[in-house]
Amino acid sequence: MKKLLVVVISLFVLSLTMVAGAAEPQYHSVAAGDTLYKLAQSYETTVVAFLDFNPGITPDKLEVGQKLLVPIEPLWSYHVVQPGDNARSLATAYKVPEDLLRAANGLTSNRLDVGEMIRIPIHFYLGAAEQVTHRVEIGDTLYKIAQQYKVTLAQLVEWNEIEKIDTIEAGQILIVG
Repeated sequence: MKKLLVVVISLFVLSLTMVAGAAEPQYHSVAAGDTLYKLAQSYETTVVAFLDFNPGITPDKLEVGQKLLVPIEPLWSYHVVQPGDNARSLATAYKVPEDLLRAANGLTSNRLDVGEMIRIPIHFYLGAAEQVTHRVEIGDTLYKIAQQYKVTLAQLVEWNEIEKIDTIEAGQILIVG
C-alpha cells in the first residue's frame, strides 16, 4: 500500500509539472450506432467514466451529433462547474487545498465559468487521510451514495473494485472517501 501511495504521489507531482501542456478536453460527436459501451471500449475507458464526465446524459438515448466529453487523464477527477461554484467552494467540497486546485487548473481568480471542466487532484489525497466508509442500506444505489459523499461514481467503482455498478448489497461496506 505504501509503495502504491509513493507511486501515486510521484505521478501526481510529475503531472503537476506538466499542467501547462496538459491535454485539452476531448469531445466525441455521437454518430449513428454509437453506444456508451462502444465509446468506452474505443477510448479505453468505462461507461461509468463517460457518465461521470457527462452529467445528465441518458445512456440508452444518445442523439446523433450530441457532443460527449471523453474521459481522460486518470490521475484526475473532474467537476463540471455549476452556478455558484468557485475555486474556494470546490476546494472545500473536495477537501483539496485551494492553491493546489488553482495550480492544477491554471486559475488566477476565484471566478469559474458554468460548464467549465475543472480538474480535481483528488487522488493525491487517497490514503493520506483516514478512509471514510459507508455501510450499504436497503434502497442505496452507488449514484445515491456518490451524491451523499460528494464523490463520483468512477471513484466509488475504483476504490471498491466494483465490476458491475448494480451489484451492491445491504450490509456491504464501501470506501467513500
